[in-house]
Amino acid sequence: MSAETVLMLAERDDREAVYVSDALARRGVGTTWFDTAWFPSQAGVSARLGRDGWYGEITTPEGAVRLETIRAVYYRQSQPFTFPACLSEPERRFATVEARFGFGGMFMSLRARWVSHPARLADAEYRPLQMATAARCGFRTPASLLTNHPGDAREFGRSGDGAVYKAIMHKLISEDDQVKLIYTTPVDPVTIDDRVATTLHLFQGNVPKTHDVRVVATRYGPVHAVAIHTVDPAARQDFRTGYDTLTYEITRVPADVTASCHAYLKTLGLELGVFDFSVTDDGTWWFLECGPGSQWAWLEAETGAPIADAIADTLIGAPV
Repeated sequence: MSAETVLMLAERDDREAVYVSDALARRGVGTTWFDTAWFPSQAGVSARLGRDGWYGEITTPEGAVRLETIRAVYYRQSQPFTFPACLSEPERRFATVEARFGFGGMFMSLRARWVSHPARLADAEYRPLQMATAARCGFRTPASLLTNHPGDAREFGRSGDGAVYKAIMHKLISEDDQVKLIYTTPVDPVTIDDRVATTLHLFQGNVPKTHDVRVVATRYGPVHAVAIHTVDPAARQDFRTGYDTLTYEITRVPADVTASCHAYLKTLGLELGVFDFSVTDDGTWWFLECGPGSQWAWLEAETGAPIADAIADTLIGAPV
């Protein structure tokens, strides 16, 4: 890719994107960054429509890039645009929508390899879709209930090894002027009341796991897995509650789980997936979720797992 470039469509200090950019540099592949927070104060675009699509130039604080030279895009979560403070709120909303759909449409029209395409990522964010796809692709999935009926929720909570509550999508909540994470929470059926009726809730059977595993898989390439261990009961329920208690080790992925990961990515049109599993005493891997934009860089830093290399090879179309 001599005169070509990989576009890092990410926040400039996004750790995952930095790791992938470094891996591409080791392969002699150039990268260009576009942080949406730069627009319009520090970045701009001028593009014209031709027979093969849009051509022109993007300017950023780090230089300029021709749209025609972009042959692959590594996409992470976009940041808010930075508009002048003098704009009114209606003007700001208008400018945001125009920029979002303008840049989104232009980038998605490029003849480029995406990891992964924003439209596919948007579909894959729907947790009920994730769970149904996982079941169809052969993963073991916990018993699950999606409901706003308090009676059904109480009955579900009394079955098996008990139940946990998980946020379907919005994992942050504002409380007392503070933003807090919503963790996986054990549910006592006695405490379930009529507030459940106000919206949809996701309840799952509580998996008596020994540890967690995060797997990073590309559609046609190898999978890399890191086992996450803790002796802290709260962190064992949800490891995000106790990062300082965690230990890590690279682990082997069973062949059937690897096959299901690849089938899942193919089904949802993703090039990359970050899968979370709970593993029980008998060695069963239980699918929890697949976060297309979930973090993995800290696991590479802790274990040396070559995750960034796998993603870099996917971006440049290296043979598997």
